[in-house]
Amino acid sequence: MVKELADTLPPLMKADKRKQVKELRSNDLYIKMSKIAGIVGISRQRVYQILKEEGLPTISKRDGVTIPLLINKRRLNYICPVCGKLSSRKYCSNECKNKWNEIPVICSKCGKLFIRNKRQLLSSYRKHNGLLFCGRKCNSKWLVEHYGFNLYPNHRAINIPIKNKKLG
Repeated sequence: MVKELADTLPPLMKADKRKQVKELRSNDLYIKMSKIAGIVGISRQRVYQILKEEGLPTISKRDGVTIPLLINKRRLNYICPVCGKLSSRKYCSNECKNKWNEIPVICSKCGKLFIRNKRQLLSSYRKHNGLLFCGRKCNSKWLVEHYGFNLYPNHRAINIPIKNKKLG
């Protein structure tokens, strides 16, 4: 029944739907095929067929980490999430991979913006109970303010005589 209805549609209407599918995928690589099908008013399988015929990507991931594009049937290509270049790996180079793992962070002491690797960030975040420091100076200043000598004057050893065994 659906096939009969599709055959009765004028060819211009079929071309319009094909054009709409192409435009939707070209404008937004992250849109799902089911959403395209709902907008255009055709089945998800038909959207898949049109995308395959036009050579457009059929797989999309919402996070944007990897979008595989099937150009050769043997080789899977990806769009690099950092620079947008087409490559056979998830990242086009080690520089892009390192940039993807760098996270901007604000220092808890001085408020300075600095960049940390994902692994460094996780280890220092656990170590300092959610406080992040740009370097040793800020870390030391924070420790002195919160655990320094002036906070506990009773614990100071100021007037304790030191006995030297050699002298007497």
